Amino acid sequence: MITIIFQSISMYLFYILCTDCQSTRDESILFDKHVKDRRLLVNCKVPGQPRPIYRKGELSWDDDLAELARIQVAACNLSSQYNKKQIEKEYRDTIGINTADDANVTNAVNSWFNEYRFYNYKRNTCLKPEDCLHYKRMVWGESEFIGCSVGRCPQPGIQTGQIVVCYYSPMTSVKDSQPYEEDINNPCPPPQPETTTIIVPTTKKIVITTERLKMGPYGRYRCKCTCKP
Repeated sequence: MITIIFQSISMYLFYILCTDCQSTRDESILFDKHVKDRRLLVNCKVPGQPRPIYRKGELSWDDDLAELARIQVAACNLSSQYNKKQIEKEYRDTIGINTADDANVTNAVNSWFNEYRFYNYKRNTCLKPEDCLHYKRMVWGESEFIGCSVGRCPQPGIQTGQIVVCYYSPMTSVKDSQPYEEDINNPCPPPQPETTTIIVPTTKKIVITTERLKMGPYGRYRCKCTCKP
């Protein structure tokens, strides 16, 4: 009997430790992905989006924000306004919240960032039905800190059984403002035109005459070609 109890306790502790380890790995993935995606903007690797000025440098991990994210995960709440006013009062700064119902943390961040495809920076508009707010929070120019959490939520309305939550600070007026200041002194180069090579099959044999190339009227060379069937 004692052996069974000991085994049960050991399994429970192992489960808790494994869960904590997985959560730590997920948080690391979320942080690294945010940093890399923001670098893509800086390096002009995001089509249609200008280079930002990040005056405060790269994001830093914040344990307090991560704890706030864990509290929201524990509540299985997907709202981007979760206790926002109360949290800002206690945290003493403005915050932004991104959430996702996704079993894969990388997919969750990709879904947020890929909203750039619908966002027009110049007009600060988003192609409906999207609102592009997840993307704007991710790349917000004034943000210095981030904290994220992931957890199981076997609740009605949570389709994947897991939610992902990230907190950012400081952050204000996400909907009404452009997410960052454009670097007009170091703009991204214009996009290269797309080229397409079309190969047209033919059964005709091309025979080039031996007549020497002649200079054309604009300095170009010309040659005469004939085709045999």
